Amino acid sequence: MKLLLKWKIWRIEFALKNLVRAEGFKPMVWSFGAYYIDPKYLVFVVGVPTDAAKETLKSTSTFTASMKELLETFNWPIQARAEVVFDVESQETVDRENNGNWWYHYK
Repeated sequence: MKLLLKWKIWRIEFALKNLVRAEGFKPMVWSFGAYYIDPKYLVFVVGVPTDAAKETLKSTSTFTASMKELLETFNWPIQARAEVVFDVESQETVDRENNGNWWYHYK
């Protein structure tokens, strides 16, 4: 089960990168969490270069909905879908708040 979930995560991350590229931004995408304990404990992070790009993506309702739809597309466990978090953050914010350290930013 754990390996199957990891495979689905990789596919969702790849699809997220494509969604961000389609909006005209260069993405960094990764995930973290204890999904192997319970699939609801998962966070996807979409990193973009600027605060303006972050605000554009966050304010685009179709982008937000498209991110959540990936859970259905890649058959993430139904009971966990509502709990999975998608966050959009900018390198500018991480630079400003945590000296560019993404790990500290999400700690």
